[in-house]
Amino acid sequence: MERMGGGYYVFIYADGSSGMTLAAFDPFGCGYAANASNGKPRLTSRKHGGTFTSLAGDLERLWTVSKPLASPIEFELTPNITFKFSGRTSILARLSCQGLTEDYEFGELQKTTSDSYLSKSIGVVKMGPERGKQILDIDLCRQAAAQARERREMMVMKDLGASSTLITQDMMKKHPELKEIVGTTDALVASVTRGDWHVDVFNDTQKMRDTLGDSLPTLRMGDELHSDPFSRTLEGMPATNPAMLKQLLQDSGSEKKGSLPLTAVLKGASGRYRAEHGTHYKTPRKRLRELKAKMYDTFLKEEAPKGAVVVVACLASWLPQSKRLEPVLELLNGEMYEAGKARAAASSGGARGLPPPDPAAAAGGPMMLCKYEMSESRFLRDRHNINTLPMFLMYYDGKLAYASNTLNGFGTSRDDLLAQVNTTRLDAQRGSVLPPDFRFGATDNKLTASFADTLSKTSAHGKLSSAP
Repeated sequence: MERMGGGYYVFIYADGSSGMTLAAFDPFGCGYAANASNGKPRLTSRKHGGTFTSLAGDLERLWTVSKPLASPIEFELTPNITFKFSGRTSILARLSCQGLTEDYEFGELQKTTSDSYLSKSIGVVKMGPERGKQILDIDLCRQAAAQARERREMMVMKDLGASSTLITQDMMKKHPELKEIVGTTDALVASVTRGDWHVDVFNDTQKMRDTLGDSLPTLRMGDELHSDPFSRTLEGMPATNPAMLKQLLQDSGSEKKGSLPLTAVLKGASGRYRAEHGTHYKTPRKRLRELKAKMYDTFLKEEAPKGAVVVVACLASWLPQSKRLEPVLELLNGEMYEAGKARAAASSGGARGLPPPDPAAAAGGPMMLCKYEMSESRFLRDRHNINTLPMFLMYYDGKLAYASNTLNGFGTSRDDLLAQVNTTRLDAQRGSVLPPDFRFGATDNKLTASFADTLSKTSAHGKLSSAP
């Protein structure tokens, strides 16, 4: 039972390997109760009405708002759970097990649904800036809040904590069924006072250990507890075995210092954990360089490598498409980083084995991957009228050479990016670049066209610049 306001979400599950849901209802009394044998719903409840079917699936009862149930529906969810439905406002699940019976009542609370702030209004403001607003009676609001608290107390589950176990006279007025419990408790206290029971209170650990002897499992490091490892009692648990405890607390011997010793033991003893990699393990991905609006143009014109195609991926951290694209770009960035280290080692004579493949070869030359967070600034949004994300901007020697949300004519994959970088490099070397004030039109950023289509749109207005 999960509380929501004055009501509860109620879920009843079958205790078996299948974990079948026997019943599920929301705070408005809408939901279903299923057959335990096949899981098919027997009773369905909606705001406009409901149905009840037999075990064979035949419709037995039907009700609506205008024609409610004349008598409650009662059947067994399991041999231990009896389900009783009188309407959305009165639903009962009775659990009986080993001589104990527990009732759980739930459904829609009429008081909660019908009561609103309009019922506490004493008028409407006629003039001034507050005109049209309701004037509320504070006393009625406080009274409604107190009633809501009482309703929540009435529906609270019976697993009260230690601080709520004292039964007062006010609680017995609200819960008359507590009087019988109080009477039984008073009789128990009187029997203890007469000496009918032997009560021994241990005020310190030493007295408890001396009295109970070896039957009490301890964690004393000087003792050895020899017990059945397959026992389900407390004495058979590994934590009560000092030898096992010593083994768990030993140093893991991991290269990475500062980790808990127990962590390495658990990783090695359970298949659910990844094997210990140590400090030698590194992710193949490498973070993209993030460009900021303040230094955007300065980086492209002065700091970016000459002759390299700088790919700026315009992303938004909240967008699912951007979250899927960024790891792909980081993996490609890591490949270029490792290839660069291999070339540096080869030039210095310290190369070992075959060098990793260089993605720059497929891109036709050097390239650099960067990202720009569109949710932090409207700089690129205002400059190029970008309305679709992710968006790719490619620069060559500080000049914008490509702008589109698709690559290689139709795709957005890794291979499409490398092919588009190669095409953009050749176009930029021939002098075909976009104007500095390039802006997407109403539909430019939604086209799945190639770079040539984008150039044809800009050249029609005479804005395409070409090198002599």
